[in-house]
Amino acid sequence: MMRIIIILSIALCFQSCVSQTKEEKMEELIDEIHNDITKYDNRPVYGVQINKTGCKLVIEIEGSIDYRLTENNGESMMLPLNMMITKSGKQTATIRIYPKDGEDLVTKYAHVKLRFTEAPDKKSGLNEYKTIATFESPTNIGELKLPYYESKVIFTANVPFNYSEELDQAKDLKTIKDIENKVVAKYKQLRSLGVNLKEIEYLSERMHASKVFFNTTYTATRKELIESWKTRFALTDERVYNREILPIENYTMQFYANNKIVALWQKNNNPMIYLKGNYKYEDGEEAYLEGGDPIFLYMPKGSKELKIW
Repeated sequence: MMRIIIILSIALCFQSCVSQTKEEKMEELIDEIHNDITKYDNRPVYGVQINKTGCKLVIEIEGSIDYRLTENNGESMMLPLNMMITKSGKQTATIRIYPKDGEDLVTKYAHVKLRFTEAPDKKSGLNEYKTIATFESPTNIGELKLPYYESKVIFTANVPFNYSEELDQAKDLKTIKDIENKVVAKYKQLRSLGVNLKEIEYLSERMHASKVFFNTTYTATRKELIESWKTRFALTDERVYNREILPIENYTMQFYANNKIVALWQKNNNPMIYLKGNYKYEDGEEAYLEGGDPIFLYMPKGSKELKIW
C-alpha cells in the first residue's frame, strides 16, 4: 500500500510540474508577443460586410492572403481586413464566387453583396464607419455558366504598420525546386501537433501569425493578449473528443503575394488542416465541431525553413 501511495504521489507531482511548465511557457510566449507589438496613436480599422447565399466566396487582398467562406448556406458577417493589409496605399481585393458542393457551375441562386468600410479607431461606434467601396454580383451570374466568377474591388487604406518589406525580402517560393514536398512536409508536421495535442508547440509555430494579428488589430496591452489567448485552437484542445484530423492529401496548392506565401486547400476550398469532433461545454451540453485552420507559409530572409505567415 505504501508503495502505491508513493507512486501516486510522484505521478501527481509530475502532473503538477508539467502543468506549471506549460503555464510558464505560455507566459513566455505572451511576453514575446507583447514585446513585439507597437502601440499606435493612429488606429484605423478596415473591414467588409459580407452577405452571400447560394455559393462559396473567397476574398483575396493583392500582395497578401485570402479569406474563405465555404458554407453552402447563406452567411452574413463583418470580416476585419486589417490583418490582410500589409501596408498603406491602394488595395485590390479579388472576389471569387464558387458554386456550392455538388454543383459544377455558379447558378442563378448565387448572390454576393459586399460593403467595404473604414473607421478612424478600433473603438469607433457604428455611426463612425464609412463605406469606401461596394460590390454586388451580377443578376445574370447563372447565365454566364462559369466554374467561378471573379471581379476586383479597389479601395485605399492608411494603416500605421508595414509588413510589405518583410514579404519583399522573403524567398520566392516558386524558385525552390521541391517546394511542394516542403510544403506538404510542413503541413504534416503541423497536423502531427494537432494529433498529439501539442498546444504549446503549435502556438510557438504560430508566433509570427499571432504577432501580425495582434499588431494589426492594435491589441497592445498584456491584459488584452491574455484575454485573447483564452480562446484556444480546437486543433490542440484536449476537450475536443472523437477527434479526426484529415490527412494531408487531395489538395490544391496556391501561391500568394508574388509567390512569397503558399497554402494548401482541400478541393472544396476548405483549409487542409481540418478537424472533426465533439465538444462538451461547461454546462454539459454537447456539440459537433467541424472546421479548419487556414495555414499560410513563407520562408523568411536568411531562413531555409517554411514558417507560418
